[in-house]
This record gives sequence, structure tokens and C-alpha cells, in this order.
Amino acid sequence: MRMSRIMAPLLAAFVMQLVPTVGADAQIPMYSLPKQDFIWNWGNVATEAQRRGMADIDISGSESFFRCDLTARMRAGNAMSAPDLRELELQLSQRLDFIYAVSEAMNLLEANRELDWATLDCKKWEAAPTSEEEKAEREAEARDKMLRELERRRERAQRKSD
Repeated sequence: MRMSRIMAPLLAAFVMQLVPTVGADAQIPMYSLPKQDFIWNWGNVATEAQRRGMADIDISGSESFFRCDLTARMRAGNAMSAPDLRELELQLSQRLDFIYAVSEAMNLLEANRELDWATLDCKKWEAAPTSEEEKAEREAEARDKMLRELERRRERAQRKSD
């Protein structure tokens, strides 16, 4: 099987990230994510209305407290085959540092002029706000559970002493 001229360096870059390096600090990329929801775009088209064609890459992933959706379309005549694209999707979706991996891959594809457009849409996960009633109910349930456990321990201690 012949690998495309673009996929070979891309795969090499991903493999190098998987190879352990000396020291734990060298394994963790240092970067900071935005504090709230964000959308990053690559390519020449900035708005969804200007995009042509169906996405070639459509995956979801998560990192930190963000849930993200990546959609991307390759340029006509690019060197990546459908299996190459599926392999890239698989590699990206399995990464624990999904946002970082996507940004690296899209930057590389854009630099190699393989990418028409791409959008990474990330939403920050936040716990649903609880009402005072729900909070009081959870506290009462926890208190009841604690009292049942204390009673069970007293009974067990009494049986051992008899």
C-alpha cells in the first residue's frame, strides 16, 4: 500500500507524539485553552454560508471541560485518499489532548495547502445549576444515609459485645 506524500509526514508527527520522551514534563504540551466556548477556523472560508460541499472530516472529541466538533473539507485534488482521511479521524478522536491534536493537524494541512476549510466548535461543559430545593433534597438524602450507616454500625457493635 502506497502512502500519500502528505499522509506520511502527518503520521510521522503523530507517532512521534506517542513515543515517550525523557522526563514527564516533556510529554505534556504546555498551552492554555480559552475560558469559555470557542470556535476556531482554518482555511479561506470564515462563515458557514460561504462553505461549499460536504465535510470530508466530521468528528467529535473532548479535552479538559470542552466537548468539540471538528468539520473539515479538503481541497479538490488533494493527495489524501478516503482511507487516509478515516485514519486521520481515528487518530484525532483517540487523542486525550483532542484540541491540541486537531489544531496541529489542521495547521499542517493548511500549510500544505491540502485544506479548503475547517471549523473546531468547542462548548464548555458546565454542571446544570441546581435549585435550593434540589440542594436541600440531596443534603437530606445524604444525612439519612449517614444516619442509617451509623445505626447499622451501632447494631453491629452491640451484637459483637453480646
